[in-house]
Amino acid sequence: MKKLLYIAFALLPLIGCNDFLDEVDQDKIIPETTDHFAALLLREFNYSSGTTDRSVNYMTDNLTERNGTDAFDTNKKGYKTYYTWQQEIEIDEEGQTIGSANNAWGTLYEDIAIANYVIELIDDAIGDIEEINYIKGEAYFIRAYAYFNLLNLYGVPFNESSAASDLGVPLRLDTGVERTYRRSSVSECYEQIEADITNAISLIDESGLTKSKWHPNVATCNLLMSRVKLYQNKWDDVIAYADKVLENNSLTVMNTNIPFVSNENNEILYSFQTVNISDWSSGSAKYYAVSNELYNSFDNADRRKEMFFAEITAETNEKYIWTNKYNTAFTTMGWSNFRVSEAIMNRAEAYAASNNATLALDDIKTLHAHRYTAGSSIEYPENDSEVLSYVLDERRKEFCFEEHHRWFDLRRMNDRPEIKHVYSVIDDNGTLLQTETYTLFSDDPNYTLPLPLVERENNLIIRNVERYAKFPEIDEEVVIP
Repeated sequence: MKKLLYIAFALLPLIGCNDFLDEVDQDKIIPETTDHFAALLLREFNYSSGTTDRSVNYMTDNLTERNGTDAFDTNKKGYKTYYTWQQEIEIDEEGQTIGSANNAWGTLYEDIAIANYVIELIDDAIGDIEEINYIKGEAYFIRAYAYFNLLNLYGVPFNESSAASDLGVPLRLDTGVERTYRRSSVSECYEQIEADITNAISLIDESGLTKSKWHPNVATCNLLMSRVKLYQNKWDDVIAYADKVLENNSLTVMNTNIPFVSNENNEILYSFQTVNISDWSSGSAKYYAVSNELYNSFDNADRRKEMFFAEITAETNEKYIWTNKYNTAFTTMGWSNFRVSEAIMNRAEAYAASNNATLALDDIKTLHAHRYTAGSSIEYPENDSEVLSYVLDERRKEFCFEEHHRWFDLRRMNDRPEIKHVYSVIDDNGTLLQTETYTLFSDDPNYTLPLPLVERENNLIIRNVERYAKFPEIDEEVVIP
C-alpha cells in the first residue's frame, strides 16, 4: 500500500492545479499492475476535496447570509464574491486575490488528467482482463463526470438552438502537451460526455465484476446518462436510462435515527469525495444559513426536514438552521452520492415536461412513500400545468446541498429565476452599518463562472464568458438590534 500511495502522489505533479492543459511531466514512476491503477483512481477521485464545488451553494437560493458580528465578518467576506455573483470571484472588494476561490477548474482537470493516463496505459497493465476492463470503465466514468461538471460550471447553459456554437470547455482526451488550447462547443462537450459514459457502461458490464459503493457500477453510469440527457431536454432518453436504473434498484425508507448515506443502504449506488466534510459544515455555518424559504418548504411530516437540517444556537443566542448533508448525521461515506432517488426525480421531470402529469405524480408519490411518516396527508397539484413546477420544487428539496444540483438546476431552467441576496456590512465594533442587496437576473451571464485568472494569463487565445459587474442597492436606514 505504501508503494501505491507513492505512485499516486508522484503522478499528481503531472498537473499543477491549473496547468494540466499546459504541460505533462513524463519523468515519473509508472504504475504496472491493475492494483496500482485502481489505487490511483480511488485516491484521486474519492479523496479529492470538493471545497470549491460546495462554494457554488453560496450562489443559489438555498443559502442566506447571517447578520453576524465582527468576530467572523472577515471570514464571511471570503464567500462574498460567490454570494453576490461578482464578475471576478477570485478578487475581493479590496482588490486582494482569494487563493481558495475558483479552483474547481484545476481540480476537475486534474481528475481528467488521471483518467486520461489510466485510459492510455491500463491495457498494458499486469492483471486480469476483467479488472482491466472495470478500471478502464471507471476512468471513462470519472472523465465524463468531470467534464459534465466543468461544462455546467464554466460553459454556457444548454440551449438547443445555439449549443453548436456556444462556449463549452476545452476537451483534452490524452496526456499530450499543448501550450494553447481552445474551448469546444457545448454540443461537442455533451457528445464527448455521452461517448465516455457509453464506454464506461460497456466496459464495466463486460468485466462482470461487482465492487463496493466507492466505485461506480453500471447503474451509476446509467444514472449519470439520465442526468446528462435531462440537461439537454431529451425526455425519452431520460426516461429510458432512468428505467434501467430502476429495473434492479429501489428506494429505501428514510430513518431519522441513522445516517442515510451508508454502505448498508441499497439506495446509495456510489459515494465519493470524503475530505473535510464536517470542517466545511461547522465553519460555514458561522456566516451563512439555510434560507427560510427552503427550510419552510418541508412540512413536519417529511422525515427529510429532520434528516437534512439542524438548529444551531450562536454565541449571541440567535438560532439558525444549517444542513446536515456534510456531517455524519447524514453520511458515513462521501459528501457526493449517486442515489436511486435521482432516477425517480429525473423520470418524473421528463414525464411532466412531456405532458404526462399522471406518471410524473406517480413517481413523486413513490418518493414520498419513502420520505414521509406513515399516513401523512400530502396535497398534490390538481392542474396538470402545475405538475412540472411541483416536481422541480421536490427536486430542490431532495438534493439540496448535494453536489451542484441546485445551481445546475437553476441554470438549465427555461425561465431562470431572479435571485436576490442581502449582505450586511458591519464595522469593527460589531455595529450594522448598512445592508447591500445584489440581484442575479433571469438572463444573467453571471450564471456561468469566469475562467480562472491564471488560465487567462497563461493562454491568451482562450475566450472567457463575459460577466456583469455587480453593484448593490444600499439601505443605510438600518435598525440596529
